Amino acid sequence: MQRNPIKASIIGITGYTGLEQLRLLLAHPLVEIAHLTSRQHENAAIGEVYPHLAHLDLSITNTDHMQVAKDSDVVFLALPHKTAQDIVADLHGKVRVIDLSADYRLDDAAVYEKYYVPHNHPALLKEVAYGAPEFNGEKIAAASTVANPGCFALLAQLMLYPLAGLIETVDIMAVTGSSGSGKTASDGTHHPVRSHNMKSYNINKHRHIPEITRTAKIEEVQLNFVPTSGPFSRGIFASAFVHLKADIEPLDLAEQAYTDAPFVRLTGTPELANVVGSNFCDLSYVKGVGQSVIVQGALDNLVKGAAGCAVQNMNLMFGFDETEGLDVLAPLYP
Repeated sequence: MQRNPIKASIIGITGYTGLEQLRLLLAHPLVEIAHLTSRQHENAAIGEVYPHLAHLDLSITNTDHMQVAKDSDVVFLALPHKTAQDIVADLHGKVRVIDLSADYRLDDAAVYEKYYVPHNHPALLKEVAYGAPEFNGEKIAAASTVANPGCFALLAQLMLYPLAGLIETVDIMAVTGSSGSGKTASDGTHHPVRSHNMKSYNINKHRHIPEITRTAKIEEVQLNFVPTSGPFSRGIFASAFVHLKADIEPLDLAEQAYTDAPFVRLTGTPELANVVGSNFCDLSYVKGVGQSVIVQGALDNLVKGAAGCAVQNMNLMFGFDETEGLDVLAPLYP
């Protein structure tokens, strides 16, 4: 198992995900920061842009991504969707890459085009490993490039993975915090409205749907997905109402599926307060009437749903212990 420190860089440091990626990498005992890049804040001390990081002797540059790759062992891309396509293609095979955008999460170019835009590098989609450690760990460990899951998608997949192949239909309502909308404010994410409001959006049209159906082994017509905006900053809380093809005990399947999953906790009642700030995903499985099951789950969208999962993937890629640098992240309670 490798124990020498590695050099990590973040392209797109100034968004919420990039900043969270930096926070977690700084806590990792086997990582040194090589580059932090942004087109908007070239040659600025990071503390000038974000005063909460004023104690760090780190600067933001606009270093070319090929030079970043030469100076790094791993590059994290915290870029908007569609922006990472060409950069991933340039870096693939030259340095280990973990892409936090949606650009390589789907291995089918037609499906990607349906939910996003035509893909510039469709052949590369099948070469990039899908970064869900709980059920794709071997491929991640052997990969040069990994695509991090979407935050809604990862929670829903972890909820449904133990039941994959047994699902007749499933209805999911997932409530997310405002940080999932990114740093740029809009009418729908502006805090004075968000702080006392809930509303659903992109019902049965959300871009994370194909990630969910692929893992659950269902078709889109078997899923109703209701993403909902909640009045808090961090976290996603979801409830899934599953009708199964057979009368089974769901908790037994979940215990088998997650025996070796250090960040999945099976609990009676998931709560956001028990996971926010950490890389944990809490799940519960309650047998309902007949062949129905109620599954609930909670995770921090910026940690387990993004930067924490990316560090978990990095650990697998470099042969570190999967929990390295993450097991110190206790939930922020209260």
